[in-house]
Amino acid sequence: MLPVLTCEQSRQLDKAADEGGISPLLLMENAALRAAEVCHQHFELDPPKKVVVVAGKGNNGGDGLTLARHLTIAGHWVSVYLIGRHEEVRHEAAVNLQICLKSGIRVLSVTNRSDLSDLEKAIKEADLVVDAVLGTGVTGAVRGPVRDAIKAMNDGGRPILSIDIPSGIDSDTGRVCGEGVVADATITLGALKWGLVLHPGTDHAGSVFVGSLGVPQSLTVGLNVRTFLTTADCVVRYLPIRSANTHKGDYGRILIVGGSPGMTGAPLLAARAALRSGSGLVMIALPAGLNLAVESSSLEVMSLPVSETEDGRLSERALSDLSGRLDWCDIAAIGCGLSRHPRSLTLVCQLLERLDKPVLVDADGLYALADHPDVVQKRKALTVLTPHPGEMAALLNSTPQKVQEDRVSAVCSAAGNYRAVVVLKGSRTLVAGPDGTVLVNGTGNPGMATAGSGDVLTGLIASVLGQVIARSQRNGDLHTAVEAVATGVFLHGLAGDLATWEKGEWSLTASDLIDHLPRAIMEPELSQPVPLRPLSPLVRMVWRGRKEKGRIGWPVPTTP
Repeated sequence: MLPVLTCEQSRQLDKAADEGGISPLLLMENAALRAAEVCHQHFELDPPKKVVVVAGKGNNGGDGLTLARHLTIAGHWVSVYLIGRHEEVRHEAAVNLQICLKSGIRVLSVTNRSDLSDLEKAIKEADLVVDAVLGTGVTGAVRGPVRDAIKAMNDGGRPILSIDIPSGIDSDTGRVCGEGVVADATITLGALKWGLVLHPGTDHAGSVFVGSLGVPQSLTVGLNVRTFLTTADCVVRYLPIRSANTHKGDYGRILIVGGSPGMTGAPLLAARAALRSGSGLVMIALPAGLNLAVESSSLEVMSLPVSETEDGRLSERALSDLSGRLDWCDIAAIGCGLSRHPRSLTLVCQLLERLDKPVLVDADGLYALADHPDVVQKRKALTVLTPHPGEMAALLNSTPQKVQEDRVSAVCSAAGNYRAVVVLKGSRTLVAGPDGTVLVNGTGNPGMATAGSGDVLTGLIASVLGQVIARSQRNGDLHTAVEAVATGVFLHGLAGDLATWEKGEWSLTASDLIDHLPRAIMEPELSQPVPLRPLSPLVRMVWRGRKEKGRIGWPVPTTP
């Protein structure tokens, strides 16, 4: 898995490298070499081309100055516009500034309106613009010449490569600090930064690459990094090749509890997803009056009709009907299509108290826990919660807006408060454990914002966990559980991505996700985007950006 670092951890990485004998000057050299590779391979920048490097006075500017030298050596026409005066540049950046000047590279200071006009003109004539103004060093709202330079790059209409992170984007939160560069691509150094993962920063980053700084992993052990991007390797680890001498009981028995009038499809989608992703046996427990709907909809899914209320919803009396199946299952998934009927929510709490096996709680089932968090806190077996932002707000007694403003803190708080593995759904879904581990998902697309998509995810996660539990004959440790849950999230997003290749984003349905699960499982490496030209092992393309020229986000229609 790829580490995702905070700004402070990035500084610690540089410090660890320095203590290990890798000087800041060498780190800057390596950063520039990785950026040069992206220029030539991703942007197909065959010399001679016009390149404008917009540099700040700090280390990010030093990376840009060093890159200017390498691009000049490669045969490009390079101009550097320094936001500030030459004498204001310090440390390693100053060393590379002097090298540029002695090499005959133009380094022009931007300190007034006239200088800015020259920069604006140069940008419009460039084949590529390199943003090396702020990097991870932004503090507070950008202003003055820096803000003007960012605006000039955005308004110039030319391709932009940002070094480390687009200038004006908070490295820890992804927040836009007044004005932020909208890059076509970003080459981040050493490791991913949270500002590239979280919205709106990820919208500004374009295609994201991670470049090696040449720092051995042995020097970074002391950083105690616990936040990572999930990769295809997880699928290989948690859904391995099957042994020939096996039977259906070896791949997990899944019990799905849910359904209500008008919502029969929810538990059925979860069940189909669980079977399609490898579960050996799947049973749906649902209100007795809905049983025929399930029986006639799927040949492979077993059903268990249980007690219902007068209006056809699950009743707390269903606990006795379920008692014979609680020992049978390896994991129970509760909540899909459940409804918020008080008696149904009572059943959720009773099941959590009764079950000494792993349980996944989703959808309406989560609202039962919001009023009774102790039911989860007392459990000794694994609990997985899969809220969307609205449900997370209920769990934390907060609001969806506050959850979305700081998704990392929200998912970590919920995992700690409920002593559970928590999945905060949405773009860049987060999976957190109570020990502080956080895994970020990079697969998925807006087409998955459709009815039933969350139910498919429930079935997928239950399936992966069920197979892990059945294979190991135990509930598994917490670390294994977090990664197994993240594997389900990863496959869910990848199936959605594969589905869009045929259907597009507008026509995607939850059933399409299930149909594309086989290929996602068989070829998880399809999650790795293919660059326009081959990259060296020192540069990895993480994801391809969704930037559309001239804007970010949804277009505003105009009235004729």
